Amino acid sequence: MVFGDCVSAKLSVKQEVMCTLALYFQCFAQYPTVAAANRDEHFDRPSTAPSLLQTSPKIIAGKDLRAGGTWLGVNEFGLMAGILNRRINGDALPATVARSRGLLCWDLLNCKSATAARTFVEGHECRYNPFTVVFADQKEASVSYNDDVQIITRPLEPGLHVFSSAAELDLRSAKADRAHLRFAQLMANSGLSAAHPHQWLPELRNLLADHSLREGSDDSDDAICVHREASGTVSSSAIFFSQARGQFETFHCPGAPCQNSFNDAITLRVR
Repeated sequence: MVFGDCVSAKLSVKQEVMCTLALYFQCFAQYPTVAAANRDEHFDRPSTAPSLLQTSPKIIAGKDLRAGGTWLGVNEFGLMAGILNRRINGDALPATVARSRGLLCWDLLNCKSATAARTFVEGHECRYNPFTVVFADQKEASVSYNDDVQIITRPLEPGLHVFSSAAELDLRSAKADRAHLRFAQLMANSGLSAAHPHQWLPELRNLLADHSLREGSDDSDDAICVHREASGTVSSSAIFFSQARGQFETFHCPGAPCQNSFNDAITLRVR
């Protein structure tokens, strides 16, 4: 594996944002890893839809065409990784100091397991603007986030975990808590554990397209699907690891999910 340099003057501070990420970890026997996510970004930041970006190891991910990293992807070893920016309390670190957060996600997608990814993160010393990165395979899942001096990693137990870029100093935010309730209702009411991923997509799309705000709020950032003048939800993703078929199925919705639908699946066989 080849990892990027810790500092690059060419990298932009305004890195990819994935506003909401939900991980169902070992919730369903047939699909031990299921993820659904909205990516929020500035509309003028170029990127490509998920595709096979690398063959050794095989990685399917979207690509940020400005900094070269990714916000979400899977690899042939059965590992999924996704990264979210967190709100910055103060000034952002300049690009000459902070490495692109999307490159960290790419680093993890070159790892052979969630255990290897955790070992990499725990020994990683590059500086980044605030992030939350989630990585999981069929056996283990973890989340890492940073403060001014270190990267903190926590194991994730089996269950539903929801993260949002609205978090500041830790992983909690009112937005993530409200989204967690919606994703939990979907899991409880849909009988999805025996369903094919295609049967999940309409309900996941409706959830990812949700525009509801917290009581008394007029801040569009409170919604799962975000619309602003210069930025907002630019795409959605749904990822399923099928135990029976031994493969990832990645679905991509180009544009806001309230106005667009998921494309056909891109599949990746797992070793």
